[in-house]
Amino acid sequence: MVVIHDIFRYSAINGLSNWLKGLTLTIFTLIVGILLVMLYVILIHGDKLNPSFGY
Repeated sequence: MVVIHDIFRYSAINGLSNWLKGLTLTIFTLIVGILLVMLYVILIHGDKLNPSFGY
């Protein structure tokens, strides 16, 4: 909890309202969660994936 409090105090979102701070933290957490799920899928099923680049 101290880490979240320090993030709010020393970051650019310090002057925002509480609901906007919560929205910002929620969006950040959602993006990090999506990236972790993508990493999991690549690590577990990477040998079966067939990526194609270009058209």
